[in-house]
Amino acid sequence: MAAATAPAPAPTDLYGKVPALQPSTFDTAQSPASSNSSVTDKDSTGKKKKGIRQAVGIIVIDPATKKVLMLSSRKQEGALRLPRGQCNRDTQEQPEAAALRVLHEEAGVSTNGLNCRVGTYTEANKKGNIIAHHWMYEVHASTLMDTWPASDRQRFWVSYKDALLATADRRMAHLALTNCSLAHN
Repeated sequence: MAAATAPAPAPTDLYGKVPALQPSTFDTAQSPASSNSSVTDKDSTGKKKKGIRQAVGIIVIDPATKKVLMLSSRKQEGALRLPRGQCNRDTQEQPEAAALRVLHEEAGVSTNGLNCRVGTYTEANKKGNIIAHHWMYEVHASTLMDTWPASDRQRFWVSYKDALLATADRRMAHLALTNCSLAHN
C-alpha cells in the first residue's frame, strides 16, 4: 500500500463550498482519519463537532452473468441494498480495508481485492457543509461464503437494470451504479 500523503483539497464551487454528489479527486491513500480530526473540536456553542463520516459501498459484479449482488434491507421489507458500511474511526481504517471488511461482514463475500474505485462522492448538508465522503468500489472476482456475521440478510443477484431501480431512493448507490463498468456496456 502506498504511503499516506497529504489530503488533496476537495473541489469547490465559486463560494468555496464543496458541491454535494460530485465525484471527488481524493487520493486513495488519503486517510479518512484526517477528516475526522474535527471530532474533538468544538463549535461556537461549546458542543463537540461531529467529524466527517467516511462510508464505503461496494458493487459486486458476477463476471459471467453481469449481475449485481444486492442484500435485503434491514429497515425496509422487500427493499434491496448494495453492501455498505462505515470506516472504523477508532482504528483509522482506510476505505479499501473497510470495503473488504464490509464485504465479509455484511455480504458474506470473500475476495482477493477490489477491482477499482468507482468514485468518491461528497455529501453536504443544507448549509453546504460536508457531512460525509462515500467511497464506492467495484469487485468482480469473488466467492460467496456459506456463513458470515450478518447472515440474517438475504443475498440476491439482480440485473444491472434492476439494481438501478432498487437504488433509485439511494442517491450514492445509484450514482455509483451509473458510473460502474456495467454502465459502459
